[in-house]
Order: sequence, then structure tokens, then C-alpha cells
Amino acid sequence: MYWTDSRAWSPFEELRGLQREMNRLFDGYDSGAAMSRFPALNVWGNADSVVVAAELPGLETEDIDLSVVNNQLTIKGERKGDKPAEDAVCHRSERDAGKFVRTVRLPFAVENDQVAAKYE
Repeated sequence: MYWTDSRAWSPFEELRGLQREMNRLFDGYDSGAAMSRFPALNVWGNADSVVVAAELPGLETEDIDLSVVNNQLTIKGERKGDKPAEDAVCHRSERDAGKFVRTVRLPFAVENDQVAAKYE
């Protein structure tokens, strides 16, 4: 039996391919992954409108900045951390704090002068 593929087999190329797949699989699971997925969004719409609902618990309107550019909605803000008592010892800290940016492409062209936002 003869090898008909003219390319030489390389174990190093196989390892590079495996590394690329592992990087793709774990992309976003670094230390900043939680904040990169904040806020959680739902996007739905019909032929002439789109609604984006975002979960922004604990934020005030002055902590949030919204913009629509090139049919992409960007939500920026900062979640403040808890202020424990000076003599308190932290036993667990799971709530993320800090600046965040989340951009989502809208499903169709948007007229910027028709964009409206409300905070409930």
C-alpha cells in the first residue's frame, strides 16, 4: 500500500492543531470570563423593532452607558464591590465587581434616532 498524500505527516502539526482546538474550547474561561458575559441579555424582535432586555442588578442609571453604533448595542458600566466592616474577614467572595462592557450585534439595521431605553 502506498501513501498518496503528497504532504509529509508531522506530529508537531498534529499537536498545533490539538492546541488550537483546546484554545477554542476553553476560550472565555479565563479569570475575566464572568464579567465578559455580564450583563445577561435577551434579544427578540419582529419585522420593525428589536428589544434587548439586560439584567443589571445593583446598578443605578448613572452607572450605565448605552450606545448604538453600526447596528451594535454596547452596554458599559461598573459594578461596585461590597464595603465590609474594617475588621471583617472575607470567607468567600463570588460576586464580581469592576468595569464591564458587553456588545451585541442587532439583527437588522437600526435608526439611531429611534433608539429608546428604559430602566426598571
